[in-house]
Amino acid sequence: MTETAAQQRMVLSESKPLRLFSFFLLYFGQGLPLGVSMVAFPAWLVANGASEADVAAIIATTFLPWSFKFIPAAVMDRYAFLAMGRRRLWLIVAQMLMVLGFTIAAVVAPQPDDLQVILYVIFLIGAGSAIQDVAVDGLAVDILPEEEQGTASSFMFGGQAVGRAASAVIGGFGLQYFGSQATFLFFLPIILLITIYVVFLRERPGERLLPWTEGKASQINLQKHVGAWWPMAVAAFRSLLKFDSLKLIFASSLARGTAGFFDTMWPIIAVSVVGYTTASYSSMISTVDLVMAVLAIGVGSFLTARLGPRNASFVVWIYFAVLALLVLYGRSIWIVPAAFIGLSCLWSLAVVMTSIATNPLRMQLSDPSVAATQFTIYNSLSNLPVSIGATVFAMLGGTNEMATVMWLAAGLMTVAAFVFLTLKVGDRVRKADLAAEPEPRMD
Repeated sequence: MTETAAQQRMVLSESKPLRLFSFFLLYFGQGLPLGVSMVAFPAWLVANGASEADVAAIIATTFLPWSFKFIPAAVMDRYAFLAMGRRRLWLIVAQMLMVLGFTIAAVVAPQPDDLQVILYVIFLIGAGSAIQDVAVDGLAVDILPEEEQGTASSFMFGGQAVGRAASAVIGGFGLQYFGSQATFLFFLPIILLITIYVVFLRERPGERLLPWTEGKASQINLQKHVGAWWPMAVAAFRSLLKFDSLKLIFASSLARGTAGFFDTMWPIIAVSVVGYTTASYSSMISTVDLVMAVLAIGVGSFLTARLGPRNASFVVWIYFAVLALLVLYGRSIWIVPAAFIGLSCLWSLAVVMTSIATNPLRMQLSDPSVAATQFTIYNSLSNLPVSIGATVFAMLGGTNEMATVMWLAAGLMTVAAFVFLTLKVGDRVRKADLAAEPEPRMD
């Protein structure tokens, strides 16, 4: 009786608090490689004399595994051990890949001048994180009621921001004072604990805990699972080619390309212009990210609930465009360290808020039968432009051509914001509308 009660408490479909906490924790885990790759390594390289092109290569490589997530997504939609849920076995495998990636990175232990080795390491640890993201996103589409998606999105991307912030400060401090091997080894117990948590989690009641334990597939998953390549491909492409879907892809590609500008530029101006060291920059930006992640969870939930994801997306991308112009014309202000911290807060908030606002749009446009594939194609097509944007940043002249870079960023963000506004999905979910409908099933 006690075991049954304990098992029941760890079933995602039966508990909203468990869903929110679990998605927060899993996104926290996938944020760990991002903090090391996007914050700690670029600052470490700049502090040791690396060029802007080297930093751009780091950012581009960081997002490369995230740009091809549709490949494992298709495999996950096609093959599933339904007795353990549609996604959970894949989630366990992905967590183990993250453990393997950090272990290999610790063994290789690259030095600041080993750029090619660093790029391989970043790709390796990013691959496990990206595959984990595929499984988590597919699970989110499967398990979250529509009216819960905005709040869950806030917890998910808030968790990723917290994970990125924590790993940035640990990574920056570790790389500067202890080297890369000790830095990577530190993260292993954290990733292992998250893996153990997933092992004891269930998607729906009655499912197996492990392949050899008792349990069976839920009827809902049996109905959703396609299980054949051709019907799966037809369903995914039919849904992707809808007009709203194409507009989402276009807007996301424009807007996310500018993220490659900012991700590459920020550690460069922090270390080269403002005067931060690897450890001090990583510590500053991680603290900023932590505070802004907490703020973004609250603000993101409020905006998506009050405005709806569509209008919220418009607001946050216009805000980001204004920020680009502030970076360009406010240099005499933000060159002072205290002002740069404030500017970093505005940037960090914008990064998390754009993800929180647009994530429910991708969920609502995804066909449940091929959720992992379609949702991940959306995300892949949002990540590939970041790699391209980082490369374009270097090609345009980087920080030596700030006017060109920032005006281009502001223009692309503004166009994207207005395209988001034309979507037919993403309306505000009103309490009156929910009351008029049958009570949603929580399984």
